[in-house]
Amino acid sequence: MDESNKLILPYQLPENLESLNRYEEELRKQSIFEINKSLELVNHLGIVHASLDIIYNLNIAYENPTDDELIIQCLGTRLFNSVVSSLKLLLTGYYQNSFALQRDILETGFLLDFFSIDRTRISDWKNSNERERLRKYGPKTIRCELDKRDKFKGEKRRQEYQKLCGYATHPTYPGFKLIAPNGLVKIGPFFKIEYLKSALEGLVMYVPNFAIIYISYFNLKNLSPEIFEIFLKEYMDFLDKAKAWSKKYFGIDLSHFNTDEIRELLKQI
Repeated sequence: MDESNKLILPYQLPENLESLNRYEEELRKQSIFEINKSLELVNHLGIVHASLDIIYNLNIAYENPTDDELIIQCLGTRLFNSVVSSLKLLLTGYYQNSFALQRDILETGFLLDFFSIDRTRISDWKNSNERERLRKYGPKTIRCELDKRDKFKGEKRRQEYQKLCGYATHPTYPGFKLIAPNGLVKIGPFFKIEYLKSALEGLVMYVPNFAIIYISYFNLKNLSPEIFEIFLKEYMDFLDKAKAWSKKYFGIDLSHFNTDEIRELLKQI
């Protein structure tokens, strides 16, 4: 047989891995079924999906970014990939791994928010060596400055970050809970509705806000004329949904994200 033909022959993974994949797909269907039984979970998944959509659409539509905007696009891509991966893992029963990725989402989102305080830091962060980066842009430094800006007390950002470290990212005894659905360790994926809800609620707590912060970095007028109007309508719809969702489920007021400017831009088209 010609060597080139061998390359296009279908290859099947070892049966144990194929069997594991089939089981993961069964768990995914079960997870989706359970989500669809709850209007609250459907709405949570819907706003996560809308957040991913708005990040993706801007990333592919925004051409010729500045150097700083390119850095932000890279962070947005990392944010998008981590959210999608965390979502995939929670649907297929890998809850500990899903939560571990949520710490990455927090770090990336906090960094995006931190740069919004002073955008000159973007290029400084890019050009910093490891020692400078850890000193000026370490997770603790970023959290403290964000808390100071928001006048937050109680270190809730630190608490959430440490919880994800202790239960998911780092191997700890308390973290074994996430691989023990009924108090007994279960190797491989499994379904547990409480963990499914908790993992989805973890995503939804931060992703919409990080998506809004991400979009705020870009001058939307730089979009091509054929994309400009379409994206503005999508973004305005997303902001309205995010405001309503945040108010309903978390009592969070996002009215400071003003859609009036976007409406005025649409009137000028």
